[in-house]
Amino acid sequence: MNLPQPPDQVYNIIPLHHLPSLPFPELRAAAAALRAAAANLPKPPFTKWLPNMDLLDWLALFFGFQDDNVRNQREHLVLHLANSHMRLNPPPANTLTLDDTVLRKFRTKLLHNYTTWCSYLGNKSNVWIFDHPRELLYVSLYLLIWGEAANLRFLPECLCYIFHHMAMELNMILEGYIDEGTGQPMMPSISGENAFLNHVVKPIYETIRCEVESSKNGTVPHSAWRNYDDINEFFWSKRCFEKLKWPIDLESKFLVTSSRVKHMGKTGFVELRSFWNLFRSFDRLWVMLILFLQAAIIVAWEEKTYPWEALENQDVQVRVLSIFFTWSGLRFLQSLLDAGMVYRLDPREALALGVITFLKCMAAAAWVVAFGIFYCKIWSQRKQDEKWSAEANRHVVWYSLYSSFVGATLGLFERLGEIRNVRHLQLRFQCFAATILLNLMPQEQKPKEQFLNPRKTWKSKFKDAIHRLKLRFGLDQPNIKLESESNKVEANKFALIWNEIIMCFREEDIISDRELELLEIPPTPSSWNVRVLRWPCFLLNNELLLALRHVKELVDATDSQLWDKICKNEFRRCAVIETYDCIKCLLLEIIKPNTEEHSIVTAMFQEIDDSLQNEKFTKTFKMAVLPQLHNKLITLVVLLLKPYKYNSYQLVNILQALYEIAVREFFKKKRTIVQLIQDGLAPQNPSSFLEGLLFENAIEFPDVENVNLYRQLRRLHTILTSKDSVHNVPANLEARRRIAFFSNSIFMNMPQAPPVEKMMAFSVLTPYYNEEVLFTKEHLRAANEDGISILYYLQTIFDDEWKNFIERMYREGLMDNDCMWGVKHEDLRLWASYRGQTLSRTVRGMMYYSRALHMLSFLDSASSEMDIPECSRGATSSVSMLFKGHERRTALMKFTYVIACQIYGTLKQKKDHRADEILYLMKNNEALRVAYVDEVSTRWDEKEYYSVLVKYDQQLKREVEIYRIRLPGPFKLGEGKPENQNHAIIFTRGDALQTIDMNQDNYFEEALKMRNLLEEYNKYYGIRKPTILGMREHIFTGSVSSLAGFMSAQDMSFVTLGQRVLANPLKVRMHYGHPDVFDRFWFITRGGISKASRVINISEDIFAGFNCTLRGGNVTHHEYIQVGKGRDVGLNQISMFEAKIASGNGEQVLSRDVFRLGQRLDFFRMLSFFYSSVGFFFNTTVVVVNVYAYLWCILYLALSGIEAATSDDSNKPLSANKALGTILTQEFIINLGFFTALPMFLESYVEPGFVQAIWDFLLMQFQLSSVFYTFSMGTRSHFFGWTILHGGAKYRATGRGFVVQRKSFAENYRLYARSHFLKAIEFALILITYASFSPTATDTYVYILMTVEGWFLVVSWIMAPFLFNPSGFDWLKTVGDFDDFMKWIWFRGSVLGKGEESWERWWYEEQDHLRATGLWGKVLAIVLDLRFFFFQYGIVYQQGMAHGSTSITVYFLSWIYVFAIFVIYAVVSCAHEKCAAKLHIYYRVVLLMVISVVTIVITALVKFTALKFVDILTGILAFVPTGWGVILIAQVFQPYLKHTMIWEGVVSVARLYDILFGMIVMAPMALLSWLPGIQFMQTRILFNEAFSRGLHISQILTSKNIRSFNRY
Repeated sequence: MNLPQPPDQVYNIIPLHHLPSLPFPELRAAAAALRAAAANLPKPPFTKWLPNMDLLDWLALFFGFQDDNVRNQREHLVLHLANSHMRLNPPPANTLTLDDTVLRKFRTKLLHNYTTWCSYLGNKSNVWIFDHPRELLYVSLYLLIWGEAANLRFLPECLCYIFHHMAMELNMILEGYIDEGTGQPMMPSISGENAFLNHVVKPIYETIRCEVESSKNGTVPHSAWRNYDDINEFFWSKRCFEKLKWPIDLESKFLVTSSRVKHMGKTGFVELRSFWNLFRSFDRLWVMLILFLQAAIIVAWEEKTYPWEALENQDVQVRVLSIFFTWSGLRFLQSLLDAGMVYRLDPREALALGVITFLKCMAAAAWVVAFGIFYCKIWSQRKQDEKWSAEANRHVVWYSLYSSFVGATLGLFERLGEIRNVRHLQLRFQCFAATILLNLMPQEQKPKEQFLNPRKTWKSKFKDAIHRLKLRFGLDQPNIKLESESNKVEANKFALIWNEIIMCFREEDIISDRELELLEIPPTPSSWNVRVLRWPCFLLNNELLLALRHVKELVDATDSQLWDKICKNEFRRCAVIETYDCIKCLLLEIIKPNTEEHSIVTAMFQEIDDSLQNEKFTKTFKMAVLPQLHNKLITLVVLLLKPYKYNSYQLVNILQALYEIAVREFFKKKRTIVQLIQDGLAPQNPSSFLEGLLFENAIEFPDVENVNLYRQLRRLHTILTSKDSVHNVPANLEARRRIAFFSNSIFMNMPQAPPVEKMMAFSVLTPYYNEEVLFTKEHLRAANEDGISILYYLQTIFDDEWKNFIERMYREGLMDNDCMWGVKHEDLRLWASYRGQTLSRTVRGMMYYSRALHMLSFLDSASSEMDIPECSRGATSSVSMLFKGHERRTALMKFTYVIACQIYGTLKQKKDHRADEILYLMKNNEALRVAYVDEVSTRWDEKEYYSVLVKYDQQLKREVEIYRIRLPGPFKLGEGKPENQNHAIIFTRGDALQTIDMNQDNYFEEALKMRNLLEEYNKYYGIRKPTILGMREHIFTGSVSSLAGFMSAQDMSFVTLGQRVLANPLKVRMHYGHPDVFDRFWFITRGGISKASRVINISEDIFAGFNCTLRGGNVTHHEYIQVGKGRDVGLNQISMFEAKIASGNGEQVLSRDVFRLGQRLDFFRMLSFFYSSVGFFFNTTVVVVNVYAYLWCILYLALSGIEAATSDDSNKPLSANKALGTILTQEFIINLGFFTALPMFLESYVEPGFVQAIWDFLLMQFQLSSVFYTFSMGTRSHFFGWTILHGGAKYRATGRGFVVQRKSFAENYRLYARSHFLKAIEFALILITYASFSPTATDTYVYILMTVEGWFLVVSWIMAPFLFNPSGFDWLKTVGDFDDFMKWIWFRGSVLGKGEESWERWWYEEQDHLRATGLWGKVLAIVLDLRFFFFQYGIVYQQGMAHGSTSITVYFLSWIYVFAIFVIYAVVSCAHEKCAAKLHIYYRVVLLMVISVVTIVITALVKFTALKFVDILTGILAFVPTGWGVILIAQVFQPYLKHTMIWEGVVSVARLYDILFGMIVMAPMALLSWLPGIQFMQTRILFNEAFSRGLHISQILTSKNIRSFNRY
């Protein structure tokens, strides 16, 4: 029962237990509506109704919902209704009453999927709308069902089914139905404490759990068990009402209570592991390609110059008609594939689909027969008539290029790259300032004056649009004057925004204190009365000196002419005025008031002011004297900036010199002493003037503690003296990039920002498992094998940021570097953590949303000059000092950040340091919440599971638990990440939900644009509004090494150019991960923000996009806002990530989502979808397979003698072979070079610029990027094909740490042996064999053309792991690698050991896929292994013993040698096992006998047969691959051989093969390690960018001692 809540009850965001304390009338209206709606409802019969209960309590008492679920959804509903009420335009007259429009729109959106479901099934909806309370009841009931559904939230139609029946029971209660059995008022079929969880959720949950258990962790074929989609699609037909019933029939065959019980078959779709899925899903694509190829072959066969010439021949025309026959055959194949996919379906569904499939097969077969008959008739008529008669006539009835160029063009139109550096910003800073206010601040016009208001005239709308267009493109002066004298509020708003951005830069230590002063806008007004807006110093650099140059050039010009010349540049005008006002205020401040000197200086400035006002300045004063005054003023300011290094005499002398120049030289008309005294410009006592005693006793020295004064003095000195270019301000590359992007994005098209109170509310959700939160002291100080700690590494990589951090620490009280680990250790840990991929970095970035909303809310309410008296007072002032209190409440209503930390409870129990660090984050971030799963043991040795939400209570000063909602069981039934998100999503709030991963960051300046982005939901893109808003990402790890730069460039082209094209014009952008923003209520009613079925949904994110598109959603992409993203920076990390993505795409090929998209998208969108998703990986695999096929084909041509025979006949085949090699080589170069680099080059061209793009491209080539991309191609092709054939997709934890340590050879071998090394060795063997036996190889040029792609693959796939391995060619470490590798090979660990410890354990792990694969997978594996026997077949005929015979007997006889080798190995192994330890002499005798017999046999063969010594080498070349083929086939038959004596021999031989392969791979590595200078070159290539920035990576990699940095 939901008892009354105490007044001091802990709450999440708003204190709903105490309505009068709610801060906004809209909140009070929504909460009051819930209570009012429950007033007239029939009261629960068995529970006392209390006055403070509301409508959700009423539903809980009737239907048995949990108390905390009710509390959670109450706040959820009230917040949403209040936020929606705030957004009403025009606002309602009465804000204390909930508007009917708000509730109606919410009910329509929330229950839209339910309405669609009812319509699809032909059922009448149970939503009966009569009045306002009914609507509240329905939305509350749905939210309560959803909030307690746990894993059932992945089943949207299941929730519709539950809601349908519960809504019917609700209607019966409301309509006063009487239960016929009891004669009492109707009650729900389920009621009581936790009734909904126990009687509705748990039976279906247990069914899902049993299905997952039967999958054996996803290793069982998908067709053998039901996943989330199968369970959900059961509710897509009316049979759910018949089988499941209501209340739920626990005896239903749909439900499963044990994994051993026979269950229903698959529903809707069967995921079968086969490459045929690609044809079945995208049959239209393959039909088009096959028919086009067939027609092209027919036309090309005629060998005409142009195709249309061939088509003039009617024979050719008729042959082309055969494509119809092919089309019908392909349709028949498609129908057969459809038939083969239904046998695992539920019998009832399989019967219906079987009938449909049978009819499709018959129809397709009929077309085959019909086209066959007609085609045969055509040719029979042609033969009969011996010509084409009238009777016969009657029977004749690139993606990469596209995306690159279109993406670049769209980027240019979206105005990307217009502001590429600080210089560009300087040129457009005025428009930039006005555009910030235009885009980021809401318009203050009255509603009738707004642009979109229909009462506004079309003429005014047109003028407004033209003005906005001109302002956006910099073609017009801004209509918002930013000078303080005209509009102080607007000027202060811009200054506040700009300064807060710069202050964030300083807090992040990417700029120094000096750069902060150069970039900030000083306070307006300040202690010095400056009449103009004080622009940042970096805009005023050199402007005063240029004004003085104008004065020199225009000596005889009038005041107006000179002033017009200066005013042509706004910054120059402001620099002149600010300098004059500052000098005036400075002199009057350092001279004591009420002194004669003070009066003289005042009079002097009055003279100047009068001359300026009367435009007689050039007539009164000598312009040539201004440079002298300028120099003296510089001396004065420099002197004042050194308070401890000057004395009063120096200051008096400077002031006296200034005075002398002013009164003696500055005036054109010299004045006598008497005149000066009369004008107040000289002391009344003439002797003082003559003796030079002025200012001696009139100076008031500035207070050295006056921070503001010295800050203004430094600014004045900068304006007076600066000649530096602004290009290097700020010096940090990241700061410059962020300023450039933000300023450029402001000029891009974005929706107008609403006031914060009227913006959409949103949440951010971050899944977290066990990654780093904050780096610990031990972690930062621990040294790797080279003696280098993470702290030292960070200090070196981020050298400028480290200096800025030290500067900030000294400013904040650090006395000595040795104290860094003491009083400032927390700051040090934060500094290091903010440069890694840690949770603290992500939290800091996301909490910028809260900080931005606080400031924007404050600015929204600043409607008069009194609201912002001084926007930036002091050196470290913050906007928070100006807040009035309502900003916090508004920000909390609009933004919530939830971290889904599933193991937080476990961490607390173990007292893990990460739990304390997460608590620290909550303590310092008010809007942060942590959701975790709590596992509680009961008295009966059972466990209960709860979803718990906690926060840090700022008043209680401790962590408090807000909600605890019981789950039906363990929450993780599918993939971990989506399950983690799903349990926490009930605690999110708002209309939108942004998903952020653990490797992401955010920036304050980008957070300012979030409310603009959310307004995109109100715009139509095509015929629909968006449901997913895509954002661009910046890869912040790109500068760590060249390898990280390659990944950064590759990701940059995909997340910008690629996403841009996919969204528009292709309209096939899905959800490729974070940081997309979801329409929250749209997705929570349609299965959530990801899918979670085990293995098939391993790439969980993209399935949200698939689901969105299939259900009629719309995905857009927006370039004006970005977040940061970290990527893997080591080759092993990158390879595991690529393997995970490729495996995920392999599973996608099998999925129902890809099949349905391939079938339902229109033809052109289908093509785009294929080539931008699974087609990319398929094409990569095809490239590698083509290389395989090409090399094996030319080898067989050479070994079979066909190539030699054709070469002897004529040169045409040889030249054709040469032409073929040239074509293939060019294609290879284009594929690897041009197509790979083109998107990256064009994206760089659009944004950084053409010259920078050329430089980046050339630099990447020098850094061997082609080797890296070729290696990555091998990774993708291997794991994509492997997954489709055998399965085995799994989550691969790549780790997000810093990669500076060297990976051992054994580790690299374990990771790449099967995917790269063995394939490369196979290619090398083929190429060497081809060079030995092919006549074409005698022509070096031809051989190179034909084999260059193969050799490039060999070199790339073998050398890349060592080229991109720090210290990869260190000789001493290479020697150590050899010892380590051999120890690993021969170590005999236990069965339960790990692959890292023992070769044998690793070898068995590499065969896991064979245990999980099906029959066809094993058959195909054997078929592929037979290629080694064909290799032997070709080689043995080249031996002298064959005497040129081509008889098959020769091949069979060659197997005698194979068996002889195995017998010899068996004898030696047996002798070693039995005699090597105790009877060593017998073991040596056996060896001697074996060697003797082998020697005798070989000698006899050489003597009495045609065997040559070369034949022995050739035999080894033939039989070594054969042996490996035997080993591979034996692995397939492992279940049958494992318990026989043969298996031990297989394992032993396999070990020898891996030793051989390891030696082959290590040989070039050892050679390069031995050569001098290679190690230096490799380090230079790997860390080239770091070297160019002076970071001395070579010292990091060679140092053996921790430097003094570690003392900090």
